[in-house]
Amino acid sequence: MTVGRASSVGTLALALALALVVGGCAVGPDFKRPAAPTDTGYGGRPVSTPTAAAKVRGGEAQQFIADRDIPGDWWTLFHSAPLNRLIEQSLRASPDLDAAQAALRQARENVRAGEGALFPTANASLQAERQRLSGAAFGQPNVHSTFSLVTPTLNVSYAPDVFGGTRRQIESLNAQAEYQSFQDPRRRRMC
Repeated sequence: MTVGRASSVGTLALALALALVVGGCAVGPDFKRPAAPTDTGYGGRPVSTPTAAAKVRGGEAQQFIADRDIPGDWWTLFHSAPLNRLIEQSLRASPDLDAAQAALRQARENVRAGEGALFPTANASLQAERQRLSGAAFGQPNVHSTFSLVTPTLNVSYAPDVFGGTRRQIESLNAQAEYQSFQDPRRRRMC
């Protein structure tokens, strides 16, 4: 090989390595949560606080308190024992609740399984054979030979997450698990 040819092969190898490194950086940016909206109310004008009152039972003036979360057990705010009993009874007997909890467990297990892709995998096996040969095949009918063959195998592999695809997949699985956690009827919030 000539010197000119060796330098062109070296230049080509360097260019290829540089292209791979630069390509690895172009996979995509990390997710950044968007800024919250700057709206100050639900309509075109601010909500008046307190509201008008009426001269009927339960017609007292109401207030809207911004930046306050309604609890998951919002029905307790009515201070009604029959309503509390009815909703608690329906939650205990709800097949939807059991299904939501099972789906949440499944989503969390999927996250754990996805995280396993970041670690090396190892497979081991052992194969044993025993064979007896007759000397008759070789013209020696009185000669018999028995031998054993044991073959152990170990395979260790690792796929490095160079371009971040596995990490993005795990982020997606985490988002699905988080979404599933809000499907539990007891955790739903009214915002």
